[in-house]
Amino acid sequence: MAGNLKFVLRVGVVLSVLFMNTTTLMAVAFPFREFDEGDPVPEVMLKGLRDASHSVTFSNLKGKPFVAVFWGADIPEKQERSAQLLIEMESLSSFLQERQIRLLSVNVQGDEAPVIEQVVTRSKSTIEVFIDPDKKAYEALGIFVMPTILLVDKEGNIAAGMGYSRDMIDRLKGSVEVMLGEKTPEQVLADLRPEMKEASAEEKAGMRHLGFGLTMLKRGQMETTLRELAKAVEIDPNLTQAHMQLSCIYLEKDQLDKAEKSIAKVLEVEPDSLQAGICRGELKRKKGLLDEAVKDLTAILQAHPNNYNALYTLARTFEDQKKLKEAVEAYKKAYHAILMNP
Repeated sequence: MAGNLKFVLRVGVVLSVLFMNTTTLMAVAFPFREFDEGDPVPEVMLKGLRDASHSVTFSNLKGKPFVAVFWGADIPEKQERSAQLLIEMESLSSFLQERQIRLLSVNVQGDEAPVIEQVVTRSKSTIEVFIDPDKKAYEALGIFVMPTILLVDKEGNIAAGMGYSRDMIDRLKGSVEVMLGEKTPEQVLADLRPEMKEASAEEKAGMRHLGFGLTMLKRGQMETTLRELAKAVEIDPNLTQAHMQLSCIYLEKDQLDKAEKSIAKVLEVEPDSLQAGICRGELKRKKGLLDEAVKDLTAILQAHPNNYNALYTLARTFEDQKKLKEAVEAYKKAYHAILMNP
């Protein structure tokens, strides 16, 4: 019974990884079906959450730019993601106010008022909240990514639209600066992707071996992979990416002493490395130090509660401890973490 349960849960998690990987690009694409950037914004009417008589239409907003944050809360994953985005938007509110840009928070999925209030309370958002009770705005805008952001200029034209992504706030700020003529698109792109300093000859050589090693890894040529990664860290001992790859391979091959050395090197260079911390938890699991592994992984999850790798490793550790109830719960959380963080 326990074996069957483990199999079903693991298959579910793996399939969800495959699915979410195929949709990652969609999350950052233009998230509206009914118009494109530069088009006039469609006319919609929104009602106040706490005062139904208080309404706003996009045509009434014309004359000043505005930002509308569209979100839903029909499932826990969307509630979590929407609350997180509203938290991040708070950090941008003064930037928008200084530029006289109005900010609207809009629930467009017809969620019940208590659910909406729960998200707003959880995020401690001070942004004025509107609702789309009949989902007419949702349909008129053709929203297909949730949550999503719409930036409209003072003429009522679409300046930018962006679906949920980890750099969403930075991209919105850049779009505002371009819209107002404060920066060029090239300058914003440079801010989002700052050029790295010129690498030394040793760093370049190390990176070449790392790159070749990763290519061989994809081809399944493990001996060549190990040789190239070892050469990379010999040339550049601080090349943590190579050390991390080595530790993953060593863990997979159950060469635990070698894995421990590689993980230690990563933590020496990057003491706060999240990936190395999780790998150390997996190392302890494989060494049978289950209580220590649980302690380490639990500490990681206190700071990163939605990290899939930490949750999955913790679930496997609980499984090794025969704590099936805790294992099932951790597997479920791992699955939800993927849904929340494509």
